[in-house]
Amino acid sequence: MKKILVLCLITIFILAGCTAASDKLPDRDPDAIGLIYEVDAESQRILVVSDIENVDISYDEWFEAGKYAAFFKVTKDTTINDNGTVTDFSSLKKGQKVEVWHTGVLAESYPMQGEAVYVNIVN
Repeated sequence: MKKILVLCLITIFILAGCTAASDKLPDRDPDAIGLIYEVDAESQRILVVSDIENVDISYDEWFEAGKYAAFFKVTKDTTINDNGTVTDFSSLKKGQKVEVWHTGVLAESYPMQGEAVYVNIVN
């Protein structure tokens, strides 16, 4: 009986340490910081453009200025953090400021393309 109780307690401690997603920011600087210029719900991706004041700027203006811009695919493995709460793709809105950490691989198109590992919505 004592062995079963010990085994149950060990299992509880192990399971308590397992989480699918974390609201804890990665321990390195974000790979991209900017405004969500476009949300593509069908493809589950966001276009993030850095160094623009608002999303009312035309595509041509930031494109010709060479602003950092990247499409980030958001997958089931991407953690999205909104003010300390883990959330989902539906929380991402055009005009929000975000910090993005990606897998480290970006297609060198313009805008670049990659996969987001972690997206932090900045309030």
